[in-house]
Amino acid sequence: MRNRTLSVAVTIMMVVALVSVGFADTKSAKTTATKPAAVEKKAEKKFDQRKVLMEMWKAPDSTVVGTVNGEKVTKGELMKALWFWNAPNTLQDLLTQKMIQQAAEKAGVKLTPEQLQEKVQESLKRMGMSSVDQLLNQFRVTYDYFIFRTKGGALAEAAVQRQTKITDAEYAEWIKARHILIRMPMEEKDEAKRDEIAKKKADEIYQRIKNGEDFAKLADEFSEDPGNTDPQTQKKKGGDLGWFSKGRMVQEFEKAAFDLKAGEVSQPVKTFYGYHIIKVDKLGKDATPAEKQELNKLILDRKVPMEMHKWFTDVQASSKIDNKLMPPPVKEPKPAMKPQSPAKPSPTPATEPKAESKPAGEPAKPEKPAEPAPAEKPETPPPPPPPPAN
Repeated sequence: MRNRTLSVAVTIMMVVALVSVGFADTKSAKTTATKPAAVEKKAEKKFDQRKVLMEMWKAPDSTVVGTVNGEKVTKGELMKALWFWNAPNTLQDLLTQKMIQQAAEKAGVKLTPEQLQEKVQESLKRMGMSSVDQLLNQFRVTYDYFIFRTKGGALAEAAVQRQTKITDAEYAEWIKARHILIRMPMEEKDEAKRDEIAKKKADEIYQRIKNGEDFAKLADEFSEDPGNTDPQTQKKKGGDLGWFSKGRMVQEFEKAAFDLKAGEVSQPVKTFYGYHIIKVDKLGKDATPAEKQELNKLILDRKVPMEMHKWFTDVQASSKIDNKLMPPPVKEPKPAMKPQSPAKPSPTPATEPKAESKPAGEPAKPEKPAEPAPAEKPETPPPPPPPPAN
């Protein structure tokens, strides 16, 4: 996933001028007096940066790779600029990548093409992009550089996951639950009346659950949580919140949920959002092997980012990296400490008053009573807590 200490920002910008002129076929241009001339329009070709880069790579140094106001820039000029401007940092990137690959291989981690593509899709989803081309255009990087960064991060993440252990105590921190949310009717102006209406509706639903009606069906019928509808399939979810741990929900909701045993249903719980009826389906400590596989991903998603920095620091400390294009790192000088001879006791002046003896544990009395600090009150109320995660 953050973000990470592995990133060294290097962006290569390249401008390629392509001019294409399409002509209609000479035969089709010949027409009769009664027939208008037909002009065949060629569809605009999509810019294929990878193809252009490969073609230019094979071309001689005299090849023009860009122009500005008619002034040409050749491939040779570009390569010289890339070398003298970016070679040290790019080399450091390559050395770091090889260091990660070596550490991953030592940990028995390999990345399949399918796993790499999965990480690519995760990056697109995280950044809100619909395609790799959109991401490349947005951040102005090449495909190969994007894959290079993605592969390095994926290998490091997989190596950390391999060595990260999950304990039974960590499973016990999770529960799987459902809820039914009844919001306050905002059309009602009176606050007390709003609360009364929502509470009454929640109490009626709670009683129906106690009478044996299905919780999931009642959630689909009455819950006013927009997260109860799958955005893609538009299907109802029966109030399912999935697995979550402490710290994810608002305080009142969390306390009520984690006080329940598996199968129990809470009475209506009031939060900022309205009244919730909560049902715990499963406790993490009782998860089946299949459910633990699901929990493993959730736990690792939370633990791995915190372990990444330590892993990378350890690998870096145990590796010998020689970047011949960079000076060695500067070591901060340690402050010189001169040995001090023990101070000679000075005689107590005759005028110095003796300290009064006090009973052990009695605090010293200040000369003046300290004034109490004024109570700090925020100018505006704090923002509402986040809605329950789906």
